[in-house]
Amino acid sequence: MDATYRRLLGAALGAALLLAGCAGAPPPRTASEPMAPLPQVSRSPREVALERALGEFSGAPYRSGGTTPEGVDCSGLIQALYQRTGVRLPRTVADQYEAGTPVGRGELRFGDVVFFNRYCQIRGRGPYLAGILASVDEEEVCHNGIYLGGGRFMHASPRGVFITRLDAEVWRASYRGARRYFPGGD
Repeated sequence: MDATYRRLLGAALGAALLLAGCAGAPPPRTASEPMAPLPQVSRSPREVALERALGEFSGAPYRSGGTTPEGVDCSGLIQALYQRTGVRLPRTVADQYEAGTPVGRGELRFGDVVFFNRYCQIRGRGPYLAGILASVDEEEVCHNGIYLGGGRFMHASPRGVFITRLDAEVWRASYRGARRYFPGGD
C-alpha cells in the first residue's frame, strides 16, 4: 500500500470512529410505558391469600372453561382466585355479577371484581367490540377481572392472564360495574 492510500484509509477510519462515538447507544426499546408499582398497604388474611393466588395465575394461558394456572378464562380466574381465599363464587360472569355487593367506580379497592361487556357475542356474529359496534344489550356482562388498585386490574383474555389499565379507552367504554365479595370489611 502506498503512503497516500494509507493516510486516506486512516483518516476515513478515524472519522468513522469519531462519528460513532458521538452517536451514543441507541435508546432502549420498550414494549409499553411501565406502570408505577402498587402502594404497599396492610392486607387482611384473605387479601394476602388473594395476592398469593394472583402470583400463581399471572401469565397463565387462556383456555375457555379453564380454572387452573395451566389454562383459565376470565370467570374461571375470578372463581379460582376467590376459592383460594375461602370464598365460593358462581362459575359464569353473569352469575358472578349477580353475587356480591355492588361497588361504585370511585370506591374500588384491591380484590373487587370489575365487569365489562367487551367480549359479548351478538347473535353469533362475533365479539362485540366496545366503542366500535353497538351492542344488542349494552348492560350485558361477559368479561371480568380483579381490581388491583392504582387503576389496574388483572384479567384472562384470549392473550392470556395479564394486568391492564382500567382507564384504557376500551375498558372505559365497556365498563358495566363492580362487585365486592369479601364479607364485612375483609
